[in-house]
Amino acid sequence: MQCHTRPAAIKPCEEAVPILLFILALLMISGCAGTTTFIAYPDKINPLIADLQTRKSIDFTHCFLSECKSSDMILYNMERGRIAQIVGNTDASMRDFAASMDVIREKEQKAIVSVSDIGAQAASVAVNDNAIPYEGAGYERVMLHQFQAMNYLSKNDLEGAGVEIRRANFEQEEALKRHEDELDEARKVAEEKRLENPQQVDAIKSQFSQLDEAAGKVKNSFQNAYTFYLSGFVYELANQQNDAYIDYKKALEIFPENTILQRDVIRLAMKLEMNRELEDLKSRFDPGPATGEAVTEKNAGELLVLFEDGFAPQKQEVKIYIPVPRVGLIAAAFPIYRSGWTSARPLLVTSGKEVVGSTETICDIRALAVKSLQEKIPALAIRQTIRAVAKGVAAKRADEKFGALGFFGATLWNLVSETADLRSWITLPEDAQIMRVTLSAGMHKLTLQHEGSRAEADIDVKIKPGGKTILRVVRAGDVLYNAVLVF
Repeated sequence: MQCHTRPAAIKPCEEAVPILLFILALLMISGCAGTTTFIAYPDKINPLIADLQTRKSIDFTHCFLSECKSSDMILYNMERGRIAQIVGNTDASMRDFAASMDVIREKEQKAIVSVSDIGAQAASVAVNDNAIPYEGAGYERVMLHQFQAMNYLSKNDLEGAGVEIRRANFEQEEALKRHEDELDEARKVAEEKRLENPQQVDAIKSQFSQLDEAAGKVKNSFQNAYTFYLSGFVYELANQQNDAYIDYKKALEIFPENTILQRDVIRLAMKLEMNRELEDLKSRFDPGPATGEAVTEKNAGELLVLFEDGFAPQKQEVKIYIPVPRVGLIAAAFPIYRSGWTSARPLLVTSGKEVVGSTETICDIRALAVKSLQEKIPALAIRQTIRAVAKGVAAKRADEKFGALGFFGATLWNLVSETADLRSWITLPEDAQIMRVTLSAGMHKLTLQHEGSRAEADIDVKIKPGGKTILRVVRAGDVLYNAVLVF
């Protein structure tokens, strides 16, 4: 059942008691009595991460069966698809990623508001933000299409990979528009609710000031150089040099310090005879000895190493107390990322006693995650203020109508239900790195060593004459998962 009108604004001061009394019914209507309303999301994913770190076999036929059909199915399918991809189950990964994409696409195409949407929003006011179905952060949706492109590359399907790469690039543009719409909606809600004390919102925002340094490493959470770089490489595989050059340049604008990226942009500028741009590029960057024409020799080929290190940071809960006029202090829970992360550590690649090269960071996904949370603070602060007022008024009215027992019950509900929304795609890597070198044609026995951990692996890599080989490496603790794709 659906309705064609927007849900009426819920006035927290007038409707708080009915909302709290009927919250279980709301959760059932909205389908939000799901997996994370009262259970911290990372607690459900960390056991699987532990399995990856010990190479324990994972049964995908029984993994997250109910969760992948819940209101948070977008997120759980992304997690399961990522884990399946890491361990080499490409078919399962493709199915899960496609399932997430289908739900995202369905939600975007809906022109009307459903009853479940109304119930979810109402439930979030009375319970917590976990009651709102997870739809994926901008950077997560971009990575979703990028990883699906990798699945297509695993099957040597360049056309399929190209489609997903274009979708990823389109998603980077759309995410910015969605962010602006979310800010406008948050302002409208604040005006509709007529918040009695705007300083409450400012007090909440101040709790996130520690994120500024990490978030400052990226311009926004919607664009990342890793996706643009893979896009450029796919275009090169398809012999679309001009498109490759455009996306390499976009990646360079985002992450100009990566020397491998610098060399690729200069190489294609030379090949495409972009003389004016080439002069500017050479004045800004030292191309190094690897600059020149793409490899075409019969006795050599290229190796591209894609290194995805570790796992994305996990949100933690912090509680503060918000002053509610005529009520007092009300507890409020917020998601936060703790600072103190270590610098990215490269992957060293050797052949015998010879150093082939080491990877360089091209995307700090930790910074994207922090920036994404920071971008959501205005809307989050307004929702939290509205919820605090609603719960505070409910406690006051319960005291007036039912005495100490009523006040105790309302206060207990506030404490039990007030949990932070810790959901995010946490099996994403904490950072992505690349290395690109020319090697002689034939089989190469390479040793991979990660600085800062005991992760090490030996792998045989085939280089075709005039061809390109992708070596994708994922680190999970002291374990290195790898896959070799030859083109």
